[in-house]
Amino acid sequence: MDRDKYRRLFIDEAREGLAGISGELIAVEKAQRTVDVGEAGSEAHPVDQALRPRFDAVFRSAHSLKGMAAAMGYTRFANLAHRLEDLADLGRQGRALPAEAYDLLLIGVDVLDGCVTGVEEGDEDPDTGDLPVRVATLVEKLRLEDSVAAGVVAAVTAPVPIPALPPPLVHTGDVVIVRVSIAKDATAPQVRAFVVHKALSAMSGWLDTTPSPDALRHGDNPDFLAKRIIELRFTAAADIDAAVEKAKVAQGVADVVVVRVEHKPIDVGVVAAEHKPLEQERTIRVRTALLDDLIDSVGEVLLTRSRLRALSVKLDHPELSDLVDEMDRLTRELHSRVVAARMTPLSFMAERLPRAVRDLARQQNKSVDFTMVGMDIELDRAILDELQAPLVHMVRNAVDHGHAGDDVRTARGLSATMRLTLQAQRDRDRVLLTLDDDGRGMDPNALRERAVHKGLIDRARAESLSDEAALELICLPGFSTNEAVTETSGRGVGMDVVKASLEKLGGVLRIRAQPERGTTIELQLPLTVAIIQVLVLDVGDGSAFVLPVARVESALAIDDDDVSVAANRRFVRVGEALVPLVDLATLLGIVPTTVPPPGARSAVLVRGLEGLLALQVSSISAQEEVVAKPLGAPLSSLPFVAGAAILADGRAAFILEPQRLSPSPALLMPLAISVVPTLVR
Repeated sequence: MDRDKYRRLFIDEAREGLAGISGELIAVEKAQRTVDVGEAGSEAHPVDQALRPRFDAVFRSAHSLKGMAAAMGYTRFANLAHRLEDLADLGRQGRALPAEAYDLLLIGVDVLDGCVTGVEEGDEDPDTGDLPVRVATLVEKLRLEDSVAAGVVAAVTAPVPIPALPPPLVHTGDVVIVRVSIAKDATAPQVRAFVVHKALSAMSGWLDTTPSPDALRHGDNPDFLAKRIIELRFTAAADIDAAVEKAKVAQGVADVVVVRVEHKPIDVGVVAAEHKPLEQERTIRVRTALLDDLIDSVGEVLLTRSRLRALSVKLDHPELSDLVDEMDRLTRELHSRVVAARMTPLSFMAERLPRAVRDLARQQNKSVDFTMVGMDIELDRAILDELQAPLVHMVRNAVDHGHAGDDVRTARGLSATMRLTLQAQRDRDRVLLTLDDDGRGMDPNALRERAVHKGLIDRARAESLSDEAALELICLPGFSTNEAVTETSGRGVGMDVVKASLEKLGGVLRIRAQPERGTTIELQLPLTVAIIQVLVLDVGDGSAFVLPVARVESALAIDDDDVSVAANRRFVRVGEALVPLVDLATLLGIVPTTVPPPGARSAVLVRGLEGLLALQVSSISAQEEVVAKPLGAPLSSLPFVAGAAILADGRAAFILEPQRLSPSPALLMPLAISVVPTLVR
């Protein structure tokens, strides 16, 4: 068989299956955590009936991995998958597994994942070390324990009987055909059919397979490819129920039909018509690089459309305006479809987090109850790729720093198990991710002292910080609360990277904490980082800044009667409230070259770092759809800039982040004062 032809399919599906196994194992172990199986004198409680489907899922995934690897010729991979399948089978039979079993199962997932990486790099049969032997030894040990406990002198327990599956179509006779239909949307159907053949042909009573195994492995089968049906003939005495079960768990199988005949051929078309499988939505795998290139191309089309619209307004030609309107409609549809193609559930990124928490908690002998809520919310795949490493760091930080230890928590009258929750929820065009724990929290005063002690800021600056700003000191490069460097932390590298990654995406990081009461970290993220609606703001020196429309509360026309001064600060009346009014040019350190005429003042109401804020501008010149581009150093260090964009008139504009704008000049970085005026001219 040409391995190269199916290598990518194997890699993608193997990783998907391994991720599923890991998730199911973490869930089962968490549910069984109340029983310390390894403790002397403890009883091994049977696996709860509600958890057995999870073990079934682990068993099926391991079985499918074994079949795929065997079909590809990766014998050592298949052997380890088979051993993991045996161990999972004990769990689905209701046998309580010790902590060692969960460890070996998860180590097995890691080893197989490493094998997949080896396959990706060209290894023809990756090594799995001695793990298959270790797993097999544990399986035999557990089986022997069960046999002795049952008073039976045997090393292997009897298999759990599989309930009979009612065949969809039955005729009388003495030869049985198991007809397997490969799903219409399944890739590499011949490989999948061969996997089914390998699994079923090893059973007692198998006679032959149509198409033949050699034809499936080497030949072109236009008839099979058209119908996607493989038939396996068995004697009447064969265990057909077991054969059906094996066929059903194979990946890519849409339907299994049992037919009993009297040595005469079956009209495949007639039987298929009698039992036609349901139509399924077809899907394909697309490389993310292609989607990235596509979204960039769509962005350029949108920019060209905006320039055409500006030209049509200038020329005032009705027919040209109609064409631009039609182009506008088509490009919006194209944009929405491309963005939809890039949207991916958070679960895709978050599926590794429970494993990270579990491994670190076991390593440090800490009890952690980790739950995730709202992981079905979708985000741009580009955001998820950037977010995965920061989130892993955050949950590890919560376990390492937030959990004082089971004994310490118990001594303080708390539960030994720390609660850790990751929750996602939609907020208009943004997603709010909240990581919350009930650990030891953080003391702003202690953080101030630590930052001064490490020389990161001076004492005057530390004392001027609010408690909220002091909590953000943990995001300074080099800041760490650990005195000693450990495998997990202590080097002062981590939260600064989290903050930088988040702001690169146009997101906002907020931290709330109280000593001995826990910590809450909020990440505000855009749904997509590619194309956004913005308001174009002129600040009076010919440069342009833009604000995302979704971040704007409203636009205001300022009247002198609405402006008041208190404590040397200006406020504008908005309804019944007084909102701080700040000149955007002054806030950014820009000296306007033009002065707007009296009375011609505008402002934009946004929600800044300290609440509602009115930004006074020379004018609001347009609303446009722009392609957001990230900024490199040194501009990426500006706290209030989320990116850049090219406007329809050809000007470059900074995309402002309202949540980082503040009427308090001390909160703006000095770099902004010196860099911005130079770059925008």
